[in-house]
Amino acid sequence: MTDAASATGEQNWAGNYAYRASQIHRPTTIDEIAAIAQSATSIRVLGSRHSFTDIVDADELIDLSGYQPKIHFDADAQTITVPASTTYGDVAQSLAPYGMALRNLASLPHISVAGSVATATHGSGIGNGNLATSVAGFEYVNTAGEIISVDRSTPDFDGLVVSLGALGIVTAVSLGVVFDYQIEQHVYGDLPLDVVGDQLAMILGAAYSVSVFTTFAGSLDGQVGQVWIKRRTDGSDRSMDAGATFLDAPAATMQHHPIPGVDGSTCTAQLGVPGPWADRLPHFRMGFTPSAGNEVQSEFFVGSVDGPLALEALRNAADDFADRLMVSEVRAVAADELWMSPQYRRPSVAFHFTWHPDSEAGGAAGDLVRAVAAVQEALGPFAPRPHWGKVFDADGFSARDSYEMFDDFIDMAQRLDPHGVFRNDWWARHFG
Repeated sequence: MTDAASATGEQNWAGNYAYRASQIHRPTTIDEIAAIAQSATSIRVLGSRHSFTDIVDADELIDLSGYQPKIHFDADAQTITVPASTTYGDVAQSLAPYGMALRNLASLPHISVAGSVATATHGSGIGNGNLATSVAGFEYVNTAGEIISVDRSTPDFDGLVVSLGALGIVTAVSLGVVFDYQIEQHVYGDLPLDVVGDQLAMILGAAYSVSVFTTFAGSLDGQVGQVWIKRRTDGSDRSMDAGATFLDAPAATMQHHPIPGVDGSTCTAQLGVPGPWADRLPHFRMGFTPSAGNEVQSEFFVGSVDGPLALEALRNAADDFADRLMVSEVRAVAADELWMSPQYRRPSVAFHFTWHPDSEAGGAAGDLVRAVAAVQEALGPFAPRPHWGKVFDADGFSARDSYEMFDDFIDMAQRLDPHGVFRNDWWARHFG
């Protein structure tokens, strides 16, 4: 996070970070991208700007939104190949004529494919891996200006996918697709967190995609949450039947927003109205500004087996962070084999936090740092792994200790980029 002015006048989506880069390149051809990669000494790719830190910053940035090669749908391989800067909302529109879909989406359809993949951004569902698990292959440009294509047969493919932007300039991504499906979304309110803790595995497995929202407000016996249940209408997810109550929590009778008191009209349709997968799996509608405006986000993942105890630890520590909190979300994410994925070989429960920035809600400078550190301390006994694109305390987390394939990933990064052109200050703080 920074309060400094940007040399280019550019900021991230939330407005909490100003890019220090002195130049932003906007190529429109692959040859221009290759020339930029060859001449750069410190460069990163600027995507949809949804990261909340300097993870994408460098001396120079490259904006690929002007490079738009033709989208290619391969019916035999069941993949769609899209430009790196394509948003997931646009992927959904491209798949619609073919009657195809993606397995899952994140809460925002506005985010770019390559950036989401590189940081292992995710949706929800005990059977759904993060968005990077749908990658069948991709194309990138290295520091020699060479165009490299990789797929699942490429050695170390599982290390290349969640790249953290450090291996090259990804220009196109191929995603595995499935047949189209519909979702109906139901929201239930005032579910006691005592019940959530006791029944967490059942709740997160109650449908194709499930989210629990809470502010951790009130005394322990007064803390409650909303449950958002997204069911496949074909019954293939074996979800529980939707009713007037869920674990005695009442069904909503109007549109809700995850943040209490905020108008729900920007959210995807609820109240059990069936609709296309891409119009229900995200929390927010593509045509509207997502979430609540100025905010900062953190997120931490623990093993599913530790989810109930981790939730209890957060509830007990809430006095140390709840004053900075807009809302917290609890989700499930399936395990995978991607080296630097927070779900590497560990089915996970995700604890997401949307924070008021220090400049708002009467907070003093440093209050946000204090709140994030309190969350990490509470989750410490459960080996939390942070979301790479969000705010966490580097001093309270060791990537080397948390990731079995850490050394292999570092070796690969140094082999593919020996001069560190794609590594930056963020990398130095977290990986040395």
